[in-house]
Amino acid sequence: MAQELRAKERAAADRRKRTQKIVITVLVLAAVAVVTVGIILTSTSIGKKSSASSESVASASASSAGTAAGTSASSGASSSSEKTLDTTEGTVVEAGDTINLDYVGSVDGVEFEGGSTQGQGADLTLGSGTYIDGFEEAVEGHKVGENFDINVTFPENYGNSDLAGKDAVFNITINGVYK
Repeated sequence: MAQELRAKERAAADRRKRTQKIVITVLVLAAVAVVTVGIILTSTSIGKKSSASSESVASASASSAGTAAGTSASSGASSSSEKTLDTTEGTVVEAGDTINLDYVGSVDGVEFEGGSTQGQGADLTLGSGTYIDGFEEAVEGHKVGENFDINVTFPENYGNSDLAGKDAVFNITINGVYK
């Protein structure tokens, strides 16, 4: 009889532990869902203001090992949210213009992690010096709607040793210029 009572108590304790684990798991999943929704809403809000999300090489890489193309996708474009994106094809972009562009970077023909805007666009003020040397200058003089490649070299002291000193090709599309 005492053994049956102890067995029932152990079974009840096991059920409580399983229930606690389930509750904790559900709470963790709910927290992750809330954070994910918050990120999505924030990204959507930012995208609406600037006509494109600013998730890009610059923001993706800056947090880990410096930036593939620069140090901040939006640092040179703080006023772009107050302006409208002119997507008139053929408009030539010049130093000082804040533009929205997409790009995909590759080294030795292989795309590298954090080297793409993934079609989300990135804002850049040409001449701001936020991207690696030669990147912004190579974009100047091209036109809205144009798709082209530029060749740049990552600095030897670049924060990501896999890219430091390497030649890279960025395939670029200029989506528009802020007016």
